Amino acid sequence: MTTREKGLWTAVIILTVSVAALGGLIMLRGLSKPGDVSKDDGDHTVAEMGQEGISEEQWVAELKKRYGTNTLLQMLNRKAVQAETKRLGIKITQEDLQQVLEQDSKGYDSDHAYFDEMQRQFGLDPVDLRNEAEYRIGLEKIATQGIQVQEAEIDEYWEQHHEEFAFGKQIQLAALYVDNAEEAEALLDRVKQGESFDVLIQEYSGKPFGKDSSGQLGWVDEYDPLQPEAIMKAARELSSGDVAGPISVNDGYAVIYVQDVRLKSSPDKQQIRQQIRRSLALAQATPLEEVEKSLRDKYGARILSGKDASSAAL
Repeated sequence: MTTREKGLWTAVIILTVSVAALGGLIMLRGLSKPGDVSKDDGDHTVAEMGQEGISEEQWVAELKKRYGTNTLLQMLNRKAVQAETKRLGIKITQEDLQQVLEQDSKGYDSDHAYFDEMQRQFGLDPVDLRNEAEYRIGLEKIATQGIQVQEAEIDEYWEQHHEEFAFGKQIQLAALYVDNAEEAEALLDRVKQGESFDVLIQEYSGKPFGKDSSGQLGWVDEYDPLQPEAIMKAARELSSGDVAGPISVNDGYAVIYVQDVRLKSSPDKQQIRQQIRRSLALAQATPLEEVEKSLRDKYGARILSGKDASSAAL
């Protein structure tokens, strides 16, 4: 999965969680029973601390403010994409879904581990993930309709980016981030004296450090572009069970632990060609956000004003 594709998938997950949050709210409102406790304005109280309550109306207002427009846009996008795939006769095959699943689950021990992590972090079950994959595939197929990628272009890209598909290794990695080299040296000494790296991760997991967080990084490719290059350079030189540090990263320092190393499975050449074809077609296509907007316009999507909100620009 490219960095661009990872960014899209992250955005889709966030919007999916928003949809789920508001959907759950609607369900809860439907389950409200007569006689439930109310506060001040007579609205149903959904939480309280001491004598202070949070009303359902306050809860709804906050959810709408944070997620409302994005959630509505995503719901409209889905309807528009469904309508357009039906009009164009676009089919989403099991092979399409399997390829997306394999790309999304890279870096995890197994498909099961990937599903568990998505459930734990975002509350998404396999059905949710399948639905999101279908949406992404449908949107991409709409965006790339009529774009032809020649076999010579695929060959050229493969030759120029052979490291992306090389038969290399993956590293199961964990990292601790601290502010200064002295603290990193102290952590390294503790590990060498027999302290568990997992215990140290628990100790440092609540301490913020820029955009990085101490913890298990999971299985990562030895040249993973999403990890700091200094960390991956050090990790490539280590064996299973080794620790290293201090490593200078992002105005701080890291200590890393290589838990295991494994060879990547030999890639299927046909799948690689299909992956390159898809990436090259998307590079030529209109940006997906613009495709979504054009589909909303085409099918007359609009967000109606509520009594306390103005219409959102689509």
